[in-house]
Amino acid sequence: MIVLLIVIVITFSLPYFQPHGILAPAYSVLGSRSTPYNVHVWASQHGLLAPYWTRLYQYIFQLVVHFNLGYSYKQELSVRTIIALFLPRTVWLALSALILTVIIAVPLGIFQASRRNTAVDYAATGTAFVLYAIPTFLLCLLAIEIFGFHTLHLPISPPEGIAPWAIFTDPTAFILPVGCLTLLSVAGISRFMRGTVLEVLVQDYVRTARAKGCSPLRVLWHHSLRNALGPIVTILGLSIPALFGGALIVEYVFNYSGLGLQTLNAALEFDVPIVLGITILVSIFTLLGNLAADVALGIIDPRLRIQGNK
Repeated sequence: MIVLLIVIVITFSLPYFQPHGILAPAYSVLGSRSTPYNVHVWASQHGLLAPYWTRLYQYIFQLVVHFNLGYSYKQELSVRTIIALFLPRTVWLALSALILTVIIAVPLGIFQASRRNTAVDYAATGTAFVLYAIPTFLLCLLAIEIFGFHTLHLPISPPEGIAPWAIFTDPTAFILPVGCLTLLSVAGISRFMRGTVLEVLVQDYVRTARAKGCSPLRVLWHHSLRNALGPIVTILGLSIPALFGGALIVEYVFNYSGLGLQTLNAALEFDVPIVLGITILVSIFTLLGNLAADVALGIIDPRLRIQGNK
């Protein structure tokens, strides 16, 4: 709650530093009619002339009690309405990428650890470094060029509209955006998984299991995997902002009408309330992901629960 409060205060204060300060919405709405008198009247009608601390209290109260994220004067809609329209599409995109990341990255990291310092490990490590370093927009453009125009001829843009179930009606059109977002996450998660498994494999209980005659496969999956999942669960919980950040660029390149595209368009049009509202929403998701990671870590590692009960 303290972190969320700090984020709210910062996002509320940022509009004061834009051109025209807190009166920027008045100049944007009035346009050529933005005379000092008209700006003063418009700002007074919309409560922009109230003291900072009064507006901050009202903002926090409206956010906490009514989940009011502000109002977009350019689109003449509340920020909550805009987010409700486009959030489901981004959630399906990010959730699909997250599921595929877990399915691919965890076994890949375990496989690399079991084949340490072999040609397969070197090849996977090199590929992960390239994917980890490549800019998101460049990966998307290469995927469009290779798989959209020359080889598989996959659709380069998902269906238009804002229906959240579009990913189920035409899954082929989502192969490229979901694939690009997945590859960006797999590169980092697989490296972390490889490192944690290697750390676990040198522990005393693993050597004891080997000395008792356990097969390498049983040692790897039964004795090592659960203890190696702890850091990965934490990283997955904290990867939510990275998924949303990657979705912002992926949605723009593939012209996908989601929350990321709306954020970018709002930033280009100086629609500050939308940008700040989405920032708060992503912060809430990040905190919830961190909380879920802590709970899952306690389920995976019984030692944490025992320590907490003392």
